[in-house]
Amino acid sequence: MNFLGIGPLELLFIAVIAIIVLGPKGMVKGAREAGKTIRKLVRSPLWRDVVDTSHEIREFPRKIAREAGIEQDLEELRRSTRNTAVELHRTHTPPISPLSSEQKGDTNKEEHENPNGKKV
Repeated sequence: MNFLGIGPLELLFIAVIAIIVLGPKGMVKGAREAGKTIRKLVRSPLWRDVVDTSHEIREFPRKIAREAGIEQDLEELRRSTRNTAVELHRTHTPPISPLSSEQKGDTNKEEHENPNGKKV
């Protein structure tokens, strides 16, 4: 679980440092001020412009494909690529079969050979 690229232990460490530096009362006041600032930012017209622009940038490739009339070609290409990947995986992955008793070797023997060829 990561939040803004920060894991739970790092978040706990930051909270402990904030309590030490600000103290319990100062931390509450600081969190309240941070909340007010974030609320002002999110409700500002600048934030709305940033969100709208981000949405337009994400939609731009789809819009171009729609206008050019190649949506069907792209979907067909995706399907064929997906099918090819599945087929390659199936043909290049050897099946796993259980070992027969001959392949396992007889483990009941008292003498075994070590890698140097000596019986142990």
